[in-house]
Amino acid sequence: MKRIHTFCIALTAVALAMTGVMMPTNAIAKPYYEGKTITVVVGLGPSSGGTTLARLIGNHMSKNIEGNPKIVIKNMPGGALLKAHNFVHAKAPKDGTVIYYGPRQPLGELIGMPGMNFKYSDFTVLGGVQVADLVNYARTDTLKGGLKSGADLVKAPDVILGGISARTIRVLATMIQLDMLGVNFRLVPGYRGSGKLRAAILNGEVQMGNDAAHAYLNRVVPTMVKDGTVIPVWQIPSMDASGNLVKSSLLPNIPSFSEVYRQVKGKDPSGIQWEAVKNLVKFGQTVQHMYFGPPGMNEDAVAAFRKAFLPAMTSAAYEADAMKTVKYVPAPADYKRATEVLSANKATPPEVVKFLKDYVAQHSKK
Repeated sequence: MKRIHTFCIALTAVALAMTGVMMPTNAIAKPYYEGKTITVVVGLGPSSGGTTLARLIGNHMSKNIEGNPKIVIKNMPGGALLKAHNFVHAKAPKDGTVIYYGPRQPLGELIGMPGMNFKYSDFTVLGGVQVADLVNYARTDTLKGGLKSGADLVKAPDVILGGISARTIRVLATMIQLDMLGVNFRLVPGYRGSGKLRAAILNGEVQMGNDAAHAYLNRVVPTMVKDGTVIPVWQIPSMDASGNLVKSSLLPNIPSFSEVYRQVKGKDPSGIQWEAVKNLVKFGQTVQHMYFGPPGMNEDAVAAFRKAFLPAMTSAAYEADAMKTVKYVPAPADYKRATEVLSANKATPPEVVKFLKDYVAQHSKK
């Protein structure tokens, strides 16, 4: 009787399947990330603007990824971002529970930076974020009698610039611009995030640094600008789809470097140094932040994250939180666009690559 009963059940299942009716089952697949925690590794310090954005976006990713995983932030500064990159590349599990968010280091891939034990094409690209443009600012006591504008920097006997490293694009672009103006400067590296750098400028350890526009407006203006400790000197603009440098809409009253250069030199910037700056902006200031996972990341995890990414970053709730937190809305770039940007440095002219390689080598020795 038992064999007959089993046969009847099987026959019934086949009949139901043929008519398109499915039998109830306990094997219904649950969302991949249900009950899981995603650790987002950020290559900057906890007080950095990148960490602020990681928390902001992570909150909305958690709500939009099917299964609503918990998302936690793990700061891993060091090695001009490479510590975090190398960790995710070599040590992160491939199940999608550990991924990276934040700036990348395309310059390192371009010039062969020591300690870069990977290629960005190795990673599983999940999405990108276009953040605000950069603004350079300096202490007013950099110049005896008071610094009034970026053009005044050429009169200063010595300008101490602070930043992460000469190997990071935001610092390198500023260094080249200072050289173009003829400013006598020196770099003090090692500041692991903009929060540490702001404190160093406030305390007079260094005289000049830069920050993303939103962090400048929210953290620097209400304190150091308001009390006269610093002034903005110029902004490093982004590049539009036509290859034109465009000023940030968040910084309408702060001149671009080109404007300051014309004020000092009486002509438009040009030459190999300027070509280097433009290329740094092209592949470094476009979709500046990325989400990526380790090589060979689980396909179900990849699909779940990519599916949630654009809905999370285009929702009304995200936009409201962004305006409340950083006073603007960082824009998303899907994984296809982010992948294109990751490979943009391959189009850099050979003469510019040589200049950048030599320049970084020269200033890394100081």
